Amino acid sequence: MPITRLIVPLVHADPPLETQAAAALAAGADLVELRVDCIGDADAVERLLRRTPGGRFVLTIRSSPEGGLWDGDDAERVALFERLGLLRPGLVDVELATWLRSSNLRQKIELVAGAGGSSRDAAPAAGELNRPRDLLILSHHDFRQTPADLDALFDRLRAERSDVIKAALRCGDARDACRILLALRRTAAWRPTIALGMGEAGLLTRVLGPKFGAFGVFAALDAGGESAPGQPTIDELRRLRWGAIGPRTRVYGVIGWPVGHSRSPALHNAAMAADGIDGVYVPLPVQPSEAAFTAFMDLAASHPELDFTGFSVTIPHKEHALRWLRARGAPLGEWAVRCGAANTLALKGGRWTGDNTDAPAVLDVLDVAAVLAGPQTRALVLGAGGVARAVVAALASRGARLTISNRTAERASALAAEFGADVLAWDGRAAASADLIVNCTSVGMQPGVAESPLPAGSIRAAQTVFDTVYAPRETRLLREAAATGAKIIRGDALFLAQARRQYEIWHERTASFGGA
Repeated sequence: MPITRLIVPLVHADPPLETQAAAALAAGADLVELRVDCIGDADAVERLLRRTPGGRFVLTIRSSPEGGLWDGDDAERVALFERLGLLRPGLVDVELATWLRSSNLRQKIELVAGAGGSSRDAAPAAGELNRPRDLLILSHHDFRQTPADLDALFDRLRAERSDVIKAALRCGDARDACRILLALRRTAAWRPTIALGMGEAGLLTRVLGPKFGAFGVFAALDAGGESAPGQPTIDELRRLRWGAIGPRTRVYGVIGWPVGHSRSPALHNAAMAADGIDGVYVPLPVQPSEAAFTAFMDLAASHPELDFTGFSVTIPHKEHALRWLRARGAPLGEWAVRCGAANTLALKGGRWTGDNTDAPAVLDVLDVAAVLAGPQTRALVLGAGGVARAVVAALASRGARLTISNRTAERASALAAEFGADVLAWDGRAAASADLIVNCTSVGMQPGVAESPLPAGSIRAAQTVFDTVYAPRETRLLREAAATGAKIIRGDALFLAQARRQYEIWHERTASFGGA
């Protein structure tokens, strides 16, 4: 498997380019991309290339139609490519569209960057990537979508002689990212390839680039230094186990919409690193419809080469997950059946299985907090989604007297009918008589941290308030509850309890969560 290079783009002229390049190389960059169109100072780029030999730079003058800032004419850009390319940066990146349109550019580029390979399907010979000349990257960028026919796109790139081909494509969700990785796996067998997804959903393609043989992956030196939407920093990439990922790495992740706030990747990746497990846990944004969830899972299940081994499932897909599993006759755990929702999927013996770790984790948390949840307990549950189903199932298993309130009354009524609970109109929730209040809505979750699911002044000192939201750790609901003297239970307690159970399902060992 070829080594995947870490490429750090420079997009600003200040601090001085030499300082930035030295910092990038010291931070572990294998190559530094000089985005001349963004830097805006060709003289500074020239000085850097004259003073820093060694061929560790990618020279890029990106055109505005493909997301760059260059809006001059082709003749001026060709002259700049020639001027800077003759200083032997190492690699030169040219858009395929420009390459095909301008014979003058092709002639000038061929003076500074030859095209390796003797045919469209011939990878450079052994050692060819290290010979003393600039290498040619032919690239394509689509900031709108991931095309339906990726094979056709990569065939067009391969049809021209180059050393490396590159495609950077906007991902609608994690399914697009998986399609890009599958295309990378196929194409990298023929030609060194960079295949990246842009946007939040494209992070998967950057994290798993080394697993599928990518020539390189881009990461910014610091926040604000990104050259494309969704590009992580070096530190963010390392927190997702960059440097430890290889062909046999198993892939886990959290499926939801949104998932950018999730603490699960940090938690599970740290635990796997501590336990010596060859695995990585990634965010998997999947659009909120059941059709989108089904499409993602069908792709994941039909391509074992992706090495997906376990999923956490969060809002709004927990009920979608259960229906997907049932439709395929998958084995289900007792709590998944009771809850009518699955938050944990695991590949066992070649079959996907499902369970719910939220419900038993609710009981774990209540027990640790010494909160009574028996037949004498009056519990008000806010919400009627996947988390609410788990909370209701857990409390019902101990005989608590349940009342459900939800903004959509029909969903509250349906959930209440399943578990023999009462229903309270959303507008009347503040006046409810309850010993235990559990917020299972997303109200108060980042970025809506100023919101609360209960009106101010409606919490009493004798109550226990349990907020399942864990980002932020201190929600407005919990702050207001604590101010009244009520007992509070934070969402991170539930998050850790359910995560421990997931970890044990996937890895068959107790989680090492740093003592948390």
